[in-house]
Amino acid sequence: MLTRLSGMILGLVLAMATTASGAMMSGPADLELQTAITHAGLAAQQNTVAQIELHLHHVINCIEGKEGKNYFAGSGDVCQGMGRGLLADLNAAGMAGGHALPYAEIAQSVAVWGIAQGMRKDGARARAAAEVAQAALHRAKANFK
Repeated sequence: MLTRLSGMILGLVLAMATTASGAMMSGPADLELQTAITHAGLAAQQNTVAQIELHLHHVINCIEGKEGKNYFAGSGDVCQGMGRGLLADLNAAGMAGGHALPYAEIAQSVAVWGIAQGMRKDGARARAAAEVAQAALHRAKANFK
């Protein structure tokens, strides 16, 4: 009886340790994060400034949500219905989201800068911004635990 109880406790401790040490969280922030990563990658692959800007707007819309200061409904909301925006949902995720939040904020800043470069018709800088935003979002994903 004691051996079985010890085994159950050990199993519970191992399950908790696995969850705390690196299993990806699920929920709105996870969905928004993956969608933002996808669209940052799409922006980095585009040849026209208009398409780079469009996908960077998608990234911003996912990160900020409808209440964000840089949210642009005219570009479409590819994260509609997933949550309130990555930043808000990471904040709501407590400590797990806190580890990812700085990277999401960096991605937000870089994507906004990339849109500004696109507006100046500098596709190379806008594309570079998309690559950096995607890298920061990958770091956010890796640290969302």
